[in-house]
This record gives sequence, C-alpha cells and structure tokens, in this order.
Amino acid sequence: MKIYNNITAIPKIHYAVVTIGMFDGVHLGHQQILSHLVAKAHANNGEAIVITFDTHPRMVLQHDSYKLKFINSYQEKIQLIENAGVDHLVFLPFTKEFSRKSTADFVKEYLVNILHIKALILGHDNRFGNKENNNFSELSSFSKEYKFDIERVEVKDLQGIPVSSSKIRDALDKGNIQMANQLLGYAYELSGKVVLGNQIGQKIGYPTANIDLENDFKLIPSLGVYAIKIEFNHHTYKGMLNIGIRPTLNINKLSIEAHLFDFNEDIYGQYIKVIFVDKIRDEQRFNNLEDLVVQLNKDKIIAHSLLIS
Repeated sequence: MKIYNNITAIPKIHYAVVTIGMFDGVHLGHQQILSHLVAKAHANNGEAIVITFDTHPRMVLQHDSYKLKFINSYQEKIQLIENAGVDHLVFLPFTKEFSRKSTADFVKEYLVNILHIKALILGHDNRFGNKENNNFSELSSFSKEYKFDIERVEVKDLQGIPVSSSKIRDALDKGNIQMANQLLGYAYELSGKVVLGNQIGQKIGYPTANIDLENDFKLIPSLGVYAIKIEFNHHTYKGMLNIGIRPTLNINKLSIEAHLFDFNEDIYGQYIKVIFVDKIRDEQRFNNLEDLVVQLNKDKIIAHSLLIS
C-alpha cells in the first residue's frame, strides 16, 4: 500500500474506487466497507483508494479536543487499512479553510479532477463536505453528473448490535474488553516504552513493566486489572496488567503496569505492545501490601485461565 500526504501525488489510476472517512478503529463495519471497496476495484482491474484526514476535525473546529481519545494510533490505522488490501491511503490535511469546502467543490476538485473517480463507496452514515446532514442523495446527483458509480454499504450488525466507533469507545470506557474486541474484529492494543517505576512490584514478587504510552490521544480502558498478552522482540508473552492510580500505595497518579508471566528480561527503554484479552476486576484499595499480594495471586490464576487459548 502506498501512503500520501498530498493527494496530487497519486499517479493516474485506470479505475479509481474511493472511500472517505476517519476510520477510527477500522472495526468490523469499516472492514465491510473496505472489503467492498477492494472487491469493486479489483473486479474492474482498478485500484482501491482510502481518503482520511491527518487530524480529527474536532481538533481543528472545537475547543474540547483535549477530550478526544482514539481507538487507533496513526500507525495502527495504517496497518489495519493495509491489511484490508487497500492500494492507496491518502491523509488530507484538515484545516478550517478545508472545513468550509462544499460537497460539490470537494467532489469536483478532489474526486473528479485529481483522482478521475470511477466509483465511490460509502458507509451508511458517511458525511463529508461542510454539511452536518447525511448527503448521500446530493452525492448521487454528482455521480450522475460526473459519471461515476456510487454505492452505500449498509450498517454492520453483530448479534443485533450495530457496529460503530462510539460503541467500541463506550465498551472500552467500561472495561468491557470482550465486547470491544468483538466489535473491532481483533484485540484492542496499546503500545509504549517501558520506563522505570517505583520498584514496589519487584519487592512483592510481582515485577512490572511501567508503560509510557507513545500516543497521548490513545483511549485507555477503565481502571482495573486485565488479562493481556505482550508482544516484544517478535515474541508473545502472557501476563496481567493494572491500569490505575495505585490507591494502596497512595500514589494517585495514573500508571499502566504489566506483569509478564515466566519472564525475567531487562526491557527498560524498549517498546512493547499490550494486547487486551479480558478484564479481571476493578482497581481496589487494600489495607496493606500483604493483602494486595493475596489478591494478585488470585488475579494471576484468573489471568492464566483467560489466556489458555
């Protein structure tokens, strides 16, 4: 897959099939759109193009961007879109000036004049241009005017639940990892560098890797203890992870600490990937470290049972 930060850099394509959106999560619904996109392109000896933005529109247009949390990092999104078989990925710069561009101007300037579009594939709730409403009927009129196909992919349901990025964020906020992973179609993950912590885990027999996230806008699941897998140096390890403020130690500063089973390597300064399997329990305050260790022993047994597969 080729990646562009300037849409004019794309070479002329025989049969350009395009979709547009933020694609945060690249979840089952997005995957359905991308599958349709790729199939349509390849059936016509063409190429599949995804257009997304270099930043979320809210980060440019609204004052609450500090509240934004994303399911995917920049690199995760790229990898997931590439895995879907897409040929070209375009990151359009999103600015206030760009936000004022009408749907008509966007279609003519970008899709028709630059990409020479042959087909446009959209999700059921796709919106673009400077209107808040779903503008599929308006786009359909442009498709007739400029002679390209337009198709809308219906919502993806999973056991009666419409798949959406907002539902996945809500599930992660509640620590419902199983639901989030089902809607995503893959396991949720965090990545970061292992940094030096307070070494309490080492003293109580549960050494941990303190993880400094590489992305400030990445969504962190709710506070608690999780069964996880860690990818490091082309190997996968099992373990458990605590997200919390460590109330037993009266630290009150958010930390993400992973304890890896049967692992004794020094990985300070290394980047690792955390893959979430399930939540074990909420974070708790204990009267002392001895009580904490008793609970950690129980957590470890549960984690092992969840990580059997």
